[in-house]
Amino acid sequence: MRSLREIRGLKYPDEFVVRHFFKRGLSERTGRVLELGSGTGNNLSLYQTWDWTCVGVDYDAGALADARHNLGDGPEFIQADLSKGLPPLTGPFDALIIPNLLCYLTLSQATAVLSELKPLLAAGAEVFVRTRLIDDYRYGRGVEEEPDGFRLATPETGEAGLFNRFYTQHGLVDLLVGTLGLTDRNELAVRFDNLQAGRRVPGNSDLVVWGRVP
Repeated sequence: MRSLREIRGLKYPDEFVVRHFFKRGLSERTGRVLELGSGTGNNLSLYQTWDWTCVGVDYDAGALADARHNLGDGPEFIQADLSKGLPPLTGPFDALIIPNLLCYLTLSQATAVLSELKPLLAAGAEVFVRTRLIDDYRYGRGVEEEPDGFRLATPETGEAGLFNRFYTQHGLVDLLVGTLGLTDRNELAVRFDNLQAGRRVPGNSDLVVWGRVP
């Protein structure tokens, strides 16, 4: 893995990925972790440091090139459009993290991807999901394409023209229970302001859910 100065893209893992990793004892064992929407590898860098075998899936070829630069030859990185389903993957995985992907999938796409993941997860596999709630700043700012799903018109967030789906707390939990059978859950609301394109963007609202599959 590269030194911090050499890292391309985000340099640190999502703070709630870090909390999940340590609070659920993942630093005390090893296994195989799969991240959907792995970007430049900032979240997988945590797992790699603790000797987990890492697999990342992302749509963006440039981000995957940066991930390979950042983390070296150890992890496996796969380019795929997850709106069309999972690419071929070999399980089982002992941990699944989805920190920034579900919001970009329609409900039917998200349901399909999660359902396809279920047989790839080991018994007791840890699951981490973070996505946007319906009280997020972006909700309703664009053309509605499905209930709670909008083609955004928010250039200040860099997401103009992208689809975003927003969840209620119960809606997200029901999705994860229905597709993965998620149990032993924790649910954490995350509300924060951000700076994007030199502008303060207030009212970001996410829900973090972690748990394990039976």
